[in-house]
Amino acid sequence: MKKQVILALLIALSLLQQISYGQSKLSIDNIKSVFLRNSGPIIAAEEIKGYFLFYQSDKIDKNTNEYTLQIMDENVNKVKSIKFTDSKNIQLIESSYNGSEIMFMFYDSDQKLLDYRTYGVDGKQKNSYQQPIDKKSRNYIDKVLQTNTEETQNKSIYGIGDKGFVTYIPLREGKQYTYEVHYYESEKKKQWTYNPEDPERMASPQFLGYTDSVVVFQVMKKDRLLSNKMEAWLLGIYLHNGKKAFEFETNIEKYNFFPMNVASLRNTDNFMLMGPYFDKEDNVIKDKSKGLGVWVLNNQGKITNAKYNSWEGDISKHLKIDSRGRVDDLGYIYFHRIIQTNDGKIFAIGEGYKRVASALGIGLTVLQAAAGGYNSANSTTKIKVTDMVMMQFDNKFDITNAQIFDKNSNSIEMMSADFYSAQLLAYQIKYVYNGFDYAFSQTDKAHSTFVVGYTDYVRSKDYKGLTFNSISYYNNNLTTDKINLKTSSSNMRILPAKTGSVMLLEYFKKDKRIDMHLEKVN
Repeated sequence: MKKQVILALLIALSLLQQISYGQSKLSIDNIKSVFLRNSGPIIAAEEIKGYFLFYQSDKIDKNTNEYTLQIMDENVNKVKSIKFTDSKNIQLIESSYNGSEIMFMFYDSDQKLLDYRTYGVDGKQKNSYQQPIDKKSRNYIDKVLQTNTEETQNKSIYGIGDKGFVTYIPLREGKQYTYEVHYYESEKKKQWTYNPEDPERMASPQFLGYTDSVVVFQVMKKDRLLSNKMEAWLLGIYLHNGKKAFEFETNIEKYNFFPMNVASLRNTDNFMLMGPYFDKEDNVIKDKSKGLGVWVLNNQGKITNAKYNSWEGDISKHLKIDSRGRVDDLGYIYFHRIIQTNDGKIFAIGEGYKRVASALGIGLTVLQAAAGGYNSANSTTKIKVTDMVMMQFDNKFDITNAQIFDKNSNSIEMMSADFYSAQLLAYQIKYVYNGFDYAFSQTDKAHSTFVVGYTDYVRSKDYKGLTFNSISYYNNNLTTDKINLKTSSSNMRILPAKTGSVMLLEYFKKDKRIDMHLEKVN
């Protein structure tokens, strides 16, 4: 009898292991076309509930394609497959998830319009918004379609909590460079468009973040294309009506501030901005920053607190700083995310990057000069992406700790890299070249713990290949872990997963197959 019980338990355990494995891996065949950026996690109250993936699943005839939206649960089981047919001339540009809905941004070249479609996590289409394309918008769309690759990241459509989605479109006509901001509400089929009041100036927006009532942009402005004098402005737009909440140049304090991130402050209606700051007379394109600034603002744009941590003073107590105001060997820092824990501590998760000499760019410049030519797009420098860094601040925004996490560097040959400010270089690295190794940050519902994930390429005697690295904060301690990711896939995307796991999405272009599977991490 005991043997039968033991045998039954072993069989049950074996079945359980098989079921568990089956619930942690999914393969999808016959993928005609896919960009991995058009996939992502479905998150509710800081918990992973599932994933979405959009791809071309078939070719019906010479004019028509079949497309599939696949919804999966947190164990990558298929929940819902939505298939539809459409013109082959409809192209998916970007997608985004806002906590309750998924929005897809299509370009319909037949009807010359942008078609924004929203789907619930049950796979049912909820709303559709059409935006006619004029000549100015078409220049932008054509540029996006020319530069989009499997590595390109979303850079113009963002989820706003469970409220809706915001997107901005740079516009160009002749010598005029301006933009539009569009908002699409989730619950009601409501939308608005914001146009700048000074379209005659060259202006380029960058989404920073949002609060409960305002979406915040940094807008870089200058009077003409070749001008080296660039101004940073902060723009806030009310979510409920699309009216301007505030707009001002970010040199109104004692320093010229260049915000990079927005984070809401717990238990208040205020939000925090973080980024480098400069002397008033400095040129943000050419001159070095003095340190990291923090502003606290209310939803009307009033600065209620300002704190400046200098490279040479406050920050140098925790990190080695070189003579150019950079973290030694790290370079400049781009902050991917700011996390405030429930005990009031603030963590800024960043990654280093710097210019280094480009043999390719120098060679091209010399050859063209010898031939009597010149190309302003050539760059004699390239970008080197360096290590991860985490800075910790107290509730008064004084820096209390900092730590560098070593990883192998990777290089990016970038057009016109000589002429970008360090801050604009960071946006190019992130959104155009997908050059940073940072993957994601994930926190629990109580904001008591968090995990930061990033990749590295290791070349050692024991292992050569990609690794996934995690930095975990728990009980006031930071711990690290690493797993090997040796793969023959054409492209890979790493997404957050349920506690103790990470989700790997691999695309095998030659086999027309996508594999999705969970890997355990500590």
